[in-house]
Amino acid sequence: MYLPKNCRVITIGDGDLSFSRALLEHIPPNNLIATTYDSEDGLRNKYTRNALDDLLSAGVMVKHSVDIKDSASVTRLPQNFADIVIFNHPLVPSQHSDVTPQKERKKRANLANRDLLYRFLKHSFAMLLNPEGQRLCYITSKSVKPYSDWHIETSLTLNRPYQFLGNQVFNLSLFKNYMVRKVDKDKYVKHEESKVYVYSDKNAHPINGYLTAFRFAEDKCCPICRVGPLTHADDWKNHHNTRLHKTQQQYHDLWSAHCHLNYQYL
Repeated sequence: MYLPKNCRVITIGDGDLSFSRALLEHIPPNNLIATTYDSEDGLRNKYTRNALDDLLSAGVMVKHSVDIKDSASVTRLPQNFADIVIFNHPLVPSQHSDVTPQKERKKRANLANRDLLYRFLKHSFAMLLNPEGQRLCYITSKSVKPYSDWHIETSLTLNRPYQFLGNQVFNLSLFKNYMVRKVDKDKYVKHEESKVYVYSDKNAHPINGYLTAFRFAEDKCCPICRVGPLTHADDWKNHHNTRLHKTQQQYHDLWSAHCHLNYQYL
Protein backbone atom coordinates (compact mmCIF):
# COMPACT_ATOMS: atom_id res chain seq x y z
CA MET A 1 0.00 0.00 0.00
CA TYR A 2 1.42 3.33 -1.11
CA LEU A 3 1.88 5.51 2.01
CA PRO A 4 4.32 8.32 1.17
CA LYS A 5 6.30 10.01 3.92
CA ASN A 6 4.32 12.49 6.03
CA CYS A 7 1.02 11.61 4.35
CA ARG A 8 -2.18 12.24 6.28
CA VAL A 9 -4.76 9.44 6.34
CA ILE A 10 -8.40 8.96 7.26
CA THR A 11 -9.69 5.42 7.71
CA ILE A 12 -13.40 4.82 7.10
CA GLY A 13 -15.51 2.19 8.85
CA ASP A 14 -12.55 0.51 10.52
CA GLY A 15 -14.47 -2.18 12.43
CA ASP A 16 -12.41 -2.96 15.54
CA LEU A 17 -9.83 -0.26 14.61
CA SER A 18 -7.03 -2.80 14.25
CA PHE A 19 -6.09 -1.51 10.79
CA SER A 20 -5.79 2.06 12.05
CA ARG A 21 -3.56 0.82 14.86
CA ALA A 22 -1.40 -1.04 12.34
CA LEU A 23 -1.01 2.16 10.32
CA LEU A 24 0.94 3.68 13.21
CA GLU A 25 3.91 1.61 12.02
CA HIS A 26 3.88 3.78 8.87
CA ILE A 27 2.55 7.23 9.82
CA PRO A 28 2.67 9.38 12.99
CA PRO A 29 -0.43 9.56 15.24
CA ASN A 30 -1.22 13.19 14.44
CA ASN A 31 -1.39 12.31 10.74
CA LEU A 32 -4.18 9.78 11.27
CA ILE A 33 -7.91 10.07 11.84
CA ALA A 34 -9.69 6.77 12.47
CA THR A 35 -13.46 6.36 12.10
CA THR A 36 -16.00 3.68 12.89
CA TYR A 37 -19.58 3.22 11.74
CA ASP A 38 -20.53 2.02 15.23
CA SER A 39 -20.88 4.25 18.25
CA GLU A 40 -18.18 3.93 20.90
CA ASP A 41 -20.45 1.80 23.10
CA GLY A 42 -21.51 -0.24 20.09
CA LEU A 43 -17.88 -0.88 19.17
CA ARG A 44 -16.86 -1.94 22.66
CA ASN A 45 -19.91 -4.19 23.07
CA LYS A 46 -19.58 -5.82 19.63
CA TYR A 47 -15.82 -6.36 19.52
CA THR A 48 -14.50 -7.48 22.89
CA ARG A 49 -10.95 -7.23 21.49
CA ASN A 50 -10.49 -3.87 19.83
CA ALA A 51 -7.79 -1.24 19.31
CA LEU A 52 -9.67 1.83 20.51
CA ASP A 53 -7.74 2.37 23.75
CA ASP A 54 -4.42 1.80 21.95
CA LEU A 55 -5.25 4.54 19.46
CA LEU A 56 -6.43 6.96 22.13
CA SER A 57 -3.29 6.33 24.18
CA ALA A 58 -1.19 7.08 21.09
CA GLY A 59 -3.00 10.40 20.58
CA VAL A 60 -4.95 9.43 17.47
CA MET A 61 -8.23 11.24 16.78
CA VAL A 62 -11.04 8.66 16.67
CA LYS A 63 -14.54 9.53 15.47
CA HIS A 64 -17.48 7.18 15.97
CA SER A 65 -20.90 6.89 14.31
CA VAL A 66 -19.53 8.13 10.98
CA ASP A 67 -21.72 7.10 8.05
CA ILE A 68 -19.76 7.71 4.85
CA LYS A 69 -22.99 7.58 2.84
CA ASP A 70 -24.40 10.59 4.70
CA SER A 71 -22.82 13.94 3.81
CA ALA A 72 -24.01 15.49 7.09
CA SER A 73 -22.21 12.75 9.01
CA VAL A 74 -19.03 13.25 6.97
CA THR A 75 -19.00 16.98 7.79
CA ARG A 76 -18.24 16.00 11.41
CA LEU A 77 -14.74 15.09 10.27
CA PRO A 78 -11.98 17.67 9.68
CA GLN A 79 -12.47 18.91 6.13
CA ASN A 80 -9.70 18.81 3.51
CA PHE A 81 -7.43 16.99 5.98
CA ALA A 82 -6.30 13.89 4.16
CA ASP A 83 -3.87 12.89 1.47
CA ILE A 84 -5.39 9.39 1.43
CA VAL A 85 -8.78 8.06 2.53
CA ILE A 86 -8.91 4.28 3.06
CA PHE A 87 -11.96 2.02 3.18
CA ASN A 88 -10.85 -1.53 3.98
CA HIS A 89 -13.08 -4.51 3.18
CA PRO A 90 -16.39 -2.63 3.01
CA LEU A 91 -19.58 -4.66 3.07
CA VAL A 92 -23.27 -3.95 3.51
CA PRO A 93 -24.42 -6.98 5.54
CA SER A 94 -27.34 -9.08 4.39
CA GLN A 95 -30.51 -9.15 6.43
CA HIS A 96 -30.81 -12.67 7.82
CA SER A 97 -34.59 -12.32 8.17
CA ASP A 98 -35.03 -11.42 4.48
CA VAL A 99 -37.32 -13.95 2.80
CA THR A 100 -36.79 -12.54 -0.71
CA PRO A 101 -35.65 -15.18 -3.26
CA GLN A 102 -31.89 -15.60 -3.30
CA LYS A 103 -31.43 -14.21 -6.81
CA GLU A 104 -33.20 -10.99 -5.86
CA ARG A 105 -31.26 -10.74 -2.59
CA LYS A 106 -28.02 -10.94 -4.57
CA LYS A 107 -29.15 -8.13 -6.86
CA ARG A 108 -30.18 -5.99 -3.90
CA ALA A 109 -26.88 -6.60 -2.09
CA ASN A 110 -24.88 -5.84 -5.23
CA LEU A 111 -26.66 -2.52 -5.65
CA ALA A 112 -26.30 -1.58 -1.98
CA ASN A 113 -22.57 -2.22 -1.95
CA ARG A 114 -21.95 -0.29 -5.16
CA ASP A 115 -23.92 2.61 -3.72
CA LEU A 116 -21.85 2.53 -0.53
CA LEU A 117 -18.59 2.70 -2.51
CA TYR A 118 -19.90 5.36 -4.87
CA ARG A 119 -20.79 7.64 -1.96
CA PHE A 120 -17.49 6.89 -0.24
CA LEU A 121 -15.62 8.21 -3.27
CA LYS A 122 -17.98 11.13 -3.82
CA HIS A 123 -17.79 12.41 -0.25
CA SER A 124 -14.08 11.73 0.18
CA PHE A 125 -13.09 13.73 -2.89
CA ALA A 126 -15.55 16.52 -2.12
CA MET A 127 -14.88 16.94 1.60
CA LEU A 128 -12.02 14.92 3.09
CA LEU A 129 -9.10 15.14 0.65
CA ASN A 130 -6.80 18.15 0.72
CA PRO A 131 -6.93 20.01 -2.62
CA GLU A 132 -3.12 20.36 -2.51
CA GLY A 133 -2.39 16.84 -1.27
CA GLN A 134 -1.98 13.38 -2.77
CA ARG A 135 -5.72 13.12 -3.60
CA LEU A 136 -5.99 9.34 -3.27
CA CYS A 137 -8.81 7.01 -2.23
CA TYR A 138 -8.22 3.33 -1.54
CA ILE A 139 -10.83 0.57 -1.47
CA THR A 140 -9.43 -2.75 -0.24
CA SER A 141 -11.62 -5.66 -1.27
CA LYS A 142 -11.40 -9.40 -1.80
CA SER A 143 -10.89 -10.71 -5.32
CA VAL A 144 -13.67 -13.32 -5.15
CA LYS A 145 -17.45 -13.29 -5.51
CA PRO A 146 -19.60 -11.51 -4.49
CA TYR A 147 -17.07 -8.66 -4.19
CA SER A 148 -15.82 -9.03 -7.76
CA ASP A 149 -19.42 -8.64 -8.97
CA TRP A 150 -19.41 -5.02 -7.80
CA HIS A 151 -17.28 -4.05 -10.84
CA ILE A 152 -15.15 -1.82 -8.65
CA GLU A 153 -12.83 -0.91 -11.54
CA THR A 154 -15.56 0.38 -13.87
CA SER A 155 -18.79 1.21 -12.05
CA LEU A 156 -17.90 4.01 -9.64
CA THR A 157 -16.40 6.85 -11.68
CA LEU A 158 -18.53 7.52 -14.76
CA ASN A 159 -19.06 11.28 -15.16
CA ARG A 160 -17.12 11.95 -11.97
CA PRO A 161 -13.95 14.12 -11.75
CA TYR A 162 -11.86 11.21 -10.42
CA GLN A 163 -10.86 7.96 -12.09
CA PHE A 164 -9.71 4.45 -11.32
CA LEU A 165 -5.92 4.31 -11.64
CA GLY A 166 -5.30 0.61 -11.03
CA ASN A 167 -4.82 -1.86 -8.22
CA GLN A 168 -2.11 -3.51 -6.18
CA VAL A 169 -2.13 -6.63 -4.03
CA PHE A 170 -2.93 -5.92 -0.38
CA ASN A 171 0.09 -7.08 1.62
CA LEU A 172 -1.31 -8.11 4.99
CA SER A 173 2.16 -8.65 6.44
CA LEU A 174 2.73 -4.87 6.43
CA PHE A 175 -0.08 -4.34 8.95
CA LYS A 176 0.70 -6.09 12.21
CA ASN A 177 -2.27 -7.58 14.07
CA TYR A 178 -4.82 -6.33 11.55
CA MET A 179 -7.76 -8.71 11.38
CA VAL A 180 -10.80 -8.38 9.14
CA ARG A 181 -13.90 -8.59 11.31
CA LYS A 182 -17.46 -9.50 10.50
CA VAL A 183 -19.63 -6.40 10.21
CA ASP A 184 -22.40 -7.56 12.52
CA LYS A 185 -20.75 -9.91 15.04
CA ASP A 186 -17.61 -10.48 17.12
CA LYS A 187 -15.92 -12.89 14.71
CA TYR A 188 -12.96 -12.80 12.36
CA VAL A 189 -13.14 -13.28 8.61
CA LYS A 190 -10.81 -15.75 6.94
CA HIS A 191 -8.07 -13.90 5.08
CA GLU A 192 -8.31 -14.24 1.31
CA GLU A 193 -6.37 -12.46 -1.40
CA SER A 194 -7.40 -8.83 -1.53
CA LYS A 195 -6.53 -5.92 -3.75
CA VAL A 196 -6.25 -2.20 -3.10
CA TYR A 197 -8.25 -0.32 -5.74
CA VAL A 198 -6.90 3.20 -6.21
CA TYR A 199 -8.71 6.34 -7.34
CA SER A 200 -7.55 9.91 -7.92
CA ASP A 201 -8.48 13.08 -9.77
CA LYS A 202 -4.80 13.54 -10.60
CA ASN A 203 -3.94 11.82 -13.87
CA ALA A 204 -0.16 11.97 -13.58
CA HIS A 205 0.40 10.55 -10.10
CA PRO A 206 3.56 8.99 -8.59
CA ILE A 207 1.50 5.99 -7.47
CA ASN A 208 0.94 4.89 -11.07
CA GLY A 209 4.27 3.09 -11.14
CA TYR A 210 3.12 0.80 -8.33
CA LEU A 211 -0.23 -0.17 -9.86
CA THR A 212 -1.56 -2.78 -12.23
CA ALA A 213 -3.85 -1.26 -14.84
CA PHE A 214 -7.26 -2.75 -15.60
CA ARG A 215 -6.51 -4.58 -18.82
CA PHE A 216 -10.11 -5.49 -19.65
CA ALA A 217 -10.86 -1.87 -20.47
CA GLU A 218 -8.97 -2.44 -23.70
CA ASP A 219 -10.59 -2.89 -27.09
CA LYS A 220 -12.37 -6.22 -27.75
CA CYS A 221 -12.68 -7.04 -24.04
CA CYS A 222 -15.78 -7.34 -21.87
CA PRO A 223 -15.00 -5.21 -18.79
CA ILE A 224 -17.97 -6.32 -16.70
CA CYS A 225 -16.98 -9.99 -17.08
CA ARG A 226 -13.21 -9.40 -17.18
CA VAL A 227 -12.97 -11.47 -20.36
CA GLY A 228 -11.00 -10.95 -23.55
CA PRO A 229 -9.78 -10.06 -25.96
CA LEU A 230 -12.58 -11.54 -28.05
CA THR A 231 -11.26 -11.17 -31.56
CA HIS A 232 -14.06 -12.65 -33.65
CA ALA A 233 -17.76 -11.81 -33.98
CA ASP A 234 -18.71 -15.35 -33.02
CA ASP A 235 -16.67 -15.04 -29.84
CA TRP A 236 -18.67 -11.97 -28.82
CA LYS A 237 -21.97 -13.65 -29.68
CA ASN A 238 -21.08 -16.76 -27.71
CA HIS A 239 -19.88 -14.74 -24.74
CA HIS A 240 -23.05 -12.61 -24.64
CA ASN A 241 -25.08 -15.82 -24.39
CA THR A 242 -23.16 -17.16 -21.42
CA ARG A 243 -24.66 -17.26 -17.95
CA LEU A 244 -21.71 -15.21 -16.70
CA HIS A 245 -22.38 -12.31 -19.04
CA LYS A 246 -26.14 -12.32 -18.56
CA THR A 247 -25.70 -12.14 -14.79
CA GLN A 248 -23.08 -9.38 -14.92
CA GLN A 249 -25.16 -7.43 -17.45
CA GLN A 250 -28.12 -7.54 -15.08
CA TYR A 251 -25.98 -6.10 -12.28
CA HIS A 252 -24.67 -3.43 -14.65
CA ASP A 253 -28.14 -2.45 -15.89
CA LEU A 254 -29.58 -2.23 -12.38
CA TRP A 255 -26.70 0.00 -11.31
CA SER A 256 -27.10 2.21 -14.40
CA ALA A 257 -30.81 2.66 -13.67
CA HIS A 258 -30.08 3.43 -10.02
CA CYS A 259 -27.51 6.08 -10.95
CA HIS A 260 -29.81 7.65 -13.51
CA LEU A 261 -32.56 7.92 -10.90
CA ASN A 262 -30.47 9.01 -7.92
CA TYR A 263 -27.38 10.72 -9.33
CA GLN A 264 -28.72 12.00 -12.66
CA TYR A 265 -26.06 10.53 -14.84
CA LEU A 266 -25.66 7.66 -17.32
